[in-house]
Amino acid sequence: MISEKEIEDALQKIEETAPQYATAKALSFQAQEWKKTQRSLLYSQAVGRTVADKEHWVAVQSAVAVANEGIAAAISNEEKLRWELKQAELKIEIWRTQQASARLERMV
Repeated sequence: MISEKEIEDALQKIEETAPQYATAKALSFQAQEWKKTQRSLLYSQAVGRTVADKEHWVAVQSAVAVANEGIAAAISNEEKLRWELKQAELKIEIWRTQQASARLERMV
């Protein structure tokens, strides 16, 4: 059985992690938008005669690689926090199920 203390800890974890998750999600969005901005700026400077040539030139620029690394880090942090929240939520759901089962057993 999950103890009352564990439930309190899970609720505390949700309270602490939810704002961090929201911030991480916002940073992930900003990183993706920043990459789009960088690509647009680079595209305006791209050399090449065709769209494909320009797209290729943009894709190999270091600013795009840096943007990709930033996106990867942001998504990694976002997912880590999401799963921490999910774990706390699942613990609470298990506790609720255990409590309902215990009530049912007392009635029988």
